Amino acid sequence: MTEADKTKLNPTDHLPLHLHRSDVVPPAPTFSPSTIDFLPHFSSFTWIAYGASSLLVITHFPSPLSLPQSHIGPLFRHSFDLSSPVSSVSWSPAVPSSGDLAAAARNCIWLFRHHSKGDSDFLHFY
Repeated sequence: MTEADKTKLNPTDHLPLHLHRSDVVPPAPTFSPSTIDFLPHFSSFTWIAYGASSLLVITHFPSPLSLPQSHIGPLFRHSFDLSSPVSSVSWSPAVPSSGDLAAAARNCIWLFRHHSKGDSDFLHFY
């Protein structure tokens, strides 16, 4: 493989189907500082959670300081429809981070927690 071919390689073409980038791009965050939060170090990645109308969007955010991450781009993006406009989003301040996230929508507080069981990782909400 020549050097020119290596630069044209799209790493997402070689990932399993369930890891392909989402075709649906969530809307931009609601214009309020309380509806977006940043988690710099969890599970070796940087994460952003934001509210966009009634959607809560959680996404891996590649670090611009990490060459491998910036070439791959976000590997995980999930949107939850909370059925009411999201008014606040906050990652747990625990150190080291447990990946817990809270989101407020109307008169409800939604709690999301990362669980890892063996080979599968998933997100629960309470």
